[in-house]
Amino acid sequence: MNLQDLISSATDAITELVQGLAPSIPPDTVRLAGGALLGALALILLLFALKLLLPRKKGRPAKRVNVPRTLQQEGMSVDVLTDPKGNRVAARCVVTTVASSKIKCEIIERLEEIRAREGDTVACVFAPVKTSLGAVNSFTAKLLKADGPDRDRLILSVPTGYAQISRRKHARKRVADQQFIRIKLWVEEAYTSDIAFPDAAPHVAVNSFATEDAAQSANAVLNISHGGLGLSIRNEVIPENCAPGSQVTINLFMFSFREKTFKPYWYAGEIRSMHEGRPGFTRLGIEFNGSGKLLGETGSLRWDRF
Repeated sequence: MNLQDLISSATDAITELVQGLAPSIPPDTVRLAGGALLGALALILLLFALKLLLPRKKGRPAKRVNVPRTLQQEGMSVDVLTDPKGNRVAARCVVTTVASSKIKCEIIERLEEIRAREGDTVACVFAPVKTSLGAVNSFTAKLLKADGPDRDRLILSVPTGYAQISRRKHARKRVADQQFIRIKLWVEEAYTSDIAFPDAAPHVAVNSFATEDAAQSANAVLNISHGGLGLSIRNEVIPENCAPGSQVTINLFMFSFREKTFKPYWYAGEIRSMHEGRPGFTRLGIEFNGSGKLLGETGSLRWDRF
């Protein structure tokens, strides 16, 4: 049955029903009214179908977010990179003033030299902030001035661009089981030190290398990646010359489940950060900058920079 026959049958049915209820109404009038009723019903169904098929309008756009002011109000730290295209943090600061043409920041921690000069572009990275166009975690701006008694304040232009960038070159892996990793650490530069590291006692030990020292035995590895590692070290065993920027030499032992033994690895690195951890402990962030290889039975190491 086609559509025309269906409509005709429906009209006849309505006509018979109405004539049964009101025989005095002429059949032509009933047919005309029935056709109009069916037409109206068809129109309603068509509009309903169009409403379902047409894409829904998006909600009202989110309110415009002033990212620098959000950073100021939330007290969020901002990392100033050494280079807009790099991934190394030169200084950590907080936003203290946001004006229509400039942003004032106070440096709370220096990690490296800020290479940018007045008028150069700097990159600032922070925790993600939601905006109407999505989340952003960085912006670029012009360095207008570095002032203060110790040049501990930065004055930046308003942001010239926003982006969501990857903070880390290497993904970290949290160390859940300490029994499968062991570490010896010396606060010494691997490339120039005359210490015979394979036979020397470590300045800091993690896990089984410090069974005779209760203070050292509480140390732990927090995370590890191809680019470095994070340690939790008891404050009383941290060497006095251990600070951000210090060069370190690391003997890392990872358990090989295939060989059922610990395999040694040698790395040269730099302490990138030191922060207060749980009570009585400091969190050390270390970046690898080279690797070492034992030369036969001589006990000496050959070092190669990354």
